[in-house]
Parts: sequence; structure tokens; C-alpha cells
Amino acid sequence: MENGDLYLELEGVSAHGMEPDNGKNAGLLLACFLSGSEIDSTSKEYFSFVKNHFHGDSRGRSFGINYEDDITGPLTINVGKLRFDHESGGSLGLNMRYPVTFKMKEARETLEAHVEKHGFSIENSSDSEPHHVDQDHVLIKTLQKVYEEQTGDKGELLSIGGGTYARSLESGVAFGPLFPGRADVAHQKDEHMFVEDILKATAIYAQAIAELAKK
Repeated sequence: MENGDLYLELEGVSAHGMEPDNGKNAGLLLACFLSGSEIDSTSKEYFSFVKNHFHGDSRGRSFGINYEDDITGPLTINVGKLRFDHESGGSLGLNMRYPVTFKMKEARETLEAHVEKHGFSIENSSDSEPHHVDQDHVLIKTLQKVYEEQTGDKGELLSIGGGTYARSLESGVAFGPLFPGRADVAHQKDEHMFVEDILKATAIYAQAIAELAKK
């Protein structure tokens, strides 16, 4: 308490936007606390909406847009920003990442209809469609072959919800360098890479470039 004002501080755990469940969203925890507190009706309505639609639900289930496919996995919604004051009301900054087979146009209509019931609207939105390269593409087959020859391990194909340099090319994919058994510390405090992994990745990249140059 300071000069009649109450300050609350919550500690969260950061995570990549493509998988909110790997972290702890301090803003959502605050919304849960405030929604159960003795506050005015306008504030309570906003924080209750946040709690009921986002806390414990990063898949869009509460909006009826949850979806998952075998190619690129589940839809995820990350609450990146929360803002509320009595003059301008409340707002949310959301980041939604959806599967390649997801029907975004229909889902947006469903989402808009749902939020309008609660006095919200969707503003300042943009859409960057998923980028996908078929597993039978010559690029994928070549990279998989090189990886297996260099490591002796089975080359498993993965899809991620993160935006990478891959989409700058029509048939580009992100290739390495996180190896099995290593912790994923990308975008985290003390992000690092082992020297032996750098050397291994260099050998893989060199062969991959040579192989692709022959195609």
C-alpha cells in the first residue's frame, strides 16, 4: 500500500508464444485474483471474461475454435498483453497460431460473434498463414537423409508454431540445430549451445548444401 494505492506484483514464467502451456502467465493469474475480489462491476466483468476464456485454456476451447491436425498440431492462443482502466475500458493483445488445415475465415466469424456477446470487438488484427512443405518434397528428403547419415539417428520430421526464416522461401524449412536430449533454451535467459553441437551442425549443414547443389 502506498499513498492509498495498492500495488500487486506477480511473478510468471516466460515461454515461447507458440506454446503458452510451457510458461506461467502472471497477467492471467492476476485476472483470476481480481475477478474474485471486491471490485466494481465493470472491472469484475473484464477480469472474469479473461479468467473464464483464457486461464487454463490456450487452445480456444471456450470460444469454440479449438482445432488440431496431424500435420501441424493444435491451435494455440497466447495472451501477451492485458490492459484495463476505467476511462478506456479493457483490451487484450492475443497471438493465435493455427494448423495448416484450419479454416481461419469461419473461425474468425465464430470468434467475433462470441466476443461481441461480452462487449468486446476484434481490432488491429493481421493474419500470416501457416507455412508448410510436404514431407515428400525433395528438400525434405535430402535434409532427412543427410541428418541420418551424419548422426546415425532416425530423422524425425517436426512442425512448430514458431515463425522462422523458412517462410521467406517458397519451400524453405527450419533445419536444426537443436539435437535430441538437449534442453530447448531458445529465447530464454542464458540461451546457449554446446560447442560439440555447433560442430555437428556445421558438418550436417555442409553436406546438406553439397547434396542440394546437385539437385
